[in-house]
Amino acid sequence: MSEKKKSDLVPRLVAALVAVPVIIFIIFVAPSWVFGVLIALCAAISTWEFCNMVYGKKHKSGTWLTAALAIPLSGSMVAPTLFSGDWTIAILCIAVLVLFLYFLFTYEKQEEASLLISASVTGLVYGGVLITTLGLLHHDAGKAGPFWILLTLLIVWVSDTGAYFTGRAFGKRKLYEAVSPNKSIEGAIGGFVFSLAAVIGFNQIFPMWAGSHSFLGFSYELAWTPLSLGAILLIAIPANILGQCGDLAESLIKRAHGVKDSGTIVYGHGGMLDRIDALIFAAPWVYVCHRILF
Repeated sequence: MSEKKKSDLVPRLVAALVAVPVIIFIIFVAPSWVFGVLIALCAAISTWEFCNMVYGKKHKSGTWLTAALAIPLSGSMVAPTLFSGDWTIAILCIAVLVLFLYFLFTYEKQEEASLLISASVTGLVYGGVLITTLGLLHHDAGKAGPFWILLTLLIVWVSDTGAYFTGRAFGKRKLYEAVSPNKSIEGAIGGFVFSLAAVIGFNQIFPMWAGSHSFLGFSYELAWTPLSLGAILLIAIPANILGQCGDLAESLIKRAHGVKDSGTIVYGHGGMLDRIDALIFAAPWVYVCHRILF
């Protein structure tokens, strides 16, 4: 088991070294619509992976239809200057109606019809809507948007990394063996502590990057006012717990359908859901906190 973990670490690190700078560029430097497109793409892929895990080979066309519907739904959320909230509600209603009508006339077994419809609607919300709150956060926070996105990513990324290494070093007691046998209580605590420490530290470093900048011909302006310790704790503690639950929730879906990975987006990293399962649960909380506090 330990050899397998060691072999998984190298591709993970290589992929991270390539992906992280690109993601940081998109968040901080690229035009905001680029980040919106990235989120909509993540939403569509995540929705497809969820439905593909649940359906297997039974209903490929339903999987593709649900993923396609996730694009306008997510797009209407990340482009509030083009679409109002009424548009998002209308698109969601239309999408649900389309899915019901589609399976009404294409099901093969009546006893599976409700499963197909339920899985598609769940996949649409789970994969398509929840992660899109990152796009809303990026837009609604204005010039501080990139910092809020990075704050959210830090809560999840540092927790995942801290849990991995803490679990390997000290993990003895299983966290939730029936769902994720490799996770330990010690790892979960380590991820929580490392995540909270990182967010508190970076909250003080963020102001160094505020101001007007230019990079590769792109001009952009950033603003960040350090959060109070109380605000950091209110945001980071529930977000970290939700993120770890999001990881377990996706593991539950995979085990329920006998799937090792949700997909094969990047070697060593599995599918899109395998990479953003924690973000899917953590991002909505951070967005709600921003809306309430700021």
